[in-house]
Amino acid sequence: MSQTQRPVVLLVSGSPTSGSHTTATTEAASRMLAELGADPQVWDLAAQPLPIVDPSRHGRPDEYADPYARKFARLAGEADAFVIASPMYHGSFSGVVKNALDHLDTSPLAAKPTGLVAHGANLSAVQVCDGLRTVVRALRGIALPEQLVTVPGDFGRTAEGHRVLQGVRARRRLDALCAALVETTGRLRAARV
Repeated sequence: MSQTQRPVVLLVSGSPTSGSHTTATTEAASRMLAELGADPQVWDLAAQPLPIVDPSRHGRPDEYADPYARKFARLAGEADAFVIASPMYHGSFSGVVKNALDHLDTSPLAAKPTGLVAHGANLSAVQVCDGLRTVVRALRGIALPEQLVTVPGDFGRTAEGHRVLQGVRARRRLDALCAALVETTGRLRAARV
């Protein structure tokens, strides 16, 4: 990728429920990243679910039988940075997020910045970010210190009934996360040139 190309950010929306808080936050992050000059690519695991990973083909995504799995691995490989968002399930991130990341070997995330986003009934959902930070490190990615944890009070509804992130503090944290992601991606890209 040339120095003038917009950084591609793959956002993984890790809720299996359509129209979720996680999806609304991912959509808000996508808009913010576009405003900051990035090229956001959203993978919504509710709309594009991945099959259970086939360990016999791990590391060889071109051999995946499922077209979604092949496409997801390709997009991850092309991304310059990531946002991984998940609701809190039993004190951790969702199983669909774990399965999605299991489809990847270490090469797509290696030395690439990753923003972490969680949603839960209260701020104990920070446990999601803690768990994802460990997984990103295992995939040789760079989990940013900036992160976002949302709670139900951070959301409202549009006139059409769509969920939308509107809490002032949550929006500020999202802005800081997206700005740090774009800045870090640019610095890492410049260091490689």
